[in-house]
Amino acid sequence: MVGKGGSSKVYKGCLPDGKELAVKILKPSEVALTEFLLEIEIITALNHKNIISLFGFCFEDNHLLLVYDFQSRGSLE
Repeated sequence: MVGKGGSSKVYKGCLPDGKELAVKILKPSEVALTEFLLEIEIITALNHKNIISLFGFCFEDNHLLLVYDFQSRGSLE
């Protein structure tokens, strides 16, 4: 785990090719689902060098995961 907030935890992951990822896991709730959908909508609509790219997401069986490129210095904010 590399970070946590009130409604989520962030873990560092690694793909077989060595690419490092940040996996944000949201605690399931109606508020989390709304935040999850808004975050996907906002991140995919914006393109700026200071905004981290969304690598992927998972919405299955009440699991809400957002996957970003891992930034070794700084937070996802």
